[in-house]
Amino acid sequence: MIMDFLQIKNRSLANKIELAIQKSALNKDRGFTLSGPWKEFIREEKGIKIFKVQGSWIRNNLLTSWEHGGHGYVSEFIPLDEVWVSDTHPEYCICKNVNEKREISSKFFESSILHELVELELMAKGMIYAKAHQIALQKEKEAGMLKDGYCEDYSES
Repeated sequence: MIMDFLQIKNRSLANKIELAIQKSALNKDRGFTLSGPWKEFIREEKGIKIFKVQGSWIRNNLLTSWEHGGHGYVSEFIPLDEVWVSDTHPEYCICKNVNEKREISSKFFESSILHELVELELMAKGMIYAKAHQIALQKEKEAGMLKDGYCEDYSES
């Protein structure tokens, strides 16, 4: 997810920005894709390519407000058939229990993939970001990969 617009005080402006990004997604150049050493293919699920990306590279080169993940209906630079999940937590994120290197654990990574896939599927059907985001958070909670979606878990099990 990109900067959590749910926390923006001017909800009306955030809604307009989100809707503009979502509507423009359908006009994307289907041949456009970004690649580099900062982007690692992980797997494909339901026809969607999942990538681990270097969060610091994204924040330094594409979007300063990049948080943990995204897809083509929330980030203009991500193709519609891709989900990107960061390898690190941003300095400003609200997550608890983050280690010194700000690494994303495998549990947090997998939970983020679930979140992004649910959100992408709902937004592809026309649901607005704010609602799709809340449903994706609920699906993460139901999956139980993390005790709290905003708390890191570096344990193995």
